[in-house]
Amino acid sequence: MAKSRDDEQLAGRLVVVAALALVLILPPFLARFDRTDRVFGVPVLWAYLYIVWIVVIALVAVIGGRSR
Repeated sequence: MAKSRDDEQLAGRLVVVAALALVLILPPFLARFDRTDRVFGVPVLWAYLYIVWIVVIALVAVIGGRSR
């Protein structure tokens, strides 16, 4: 019984991370970062996308690391 509950919580957390990732890459958010400016020589849009990607991977790693 406890194992099923843990699996449900894990699945719920991963769904939240996936939803967050989806929201962060929707066009309204991307449009805010579509500029000609650069951050350390990288266009702002690409920097934003890489940061979102890193954050999502880190969240999945933390969530996965805490399970079992």
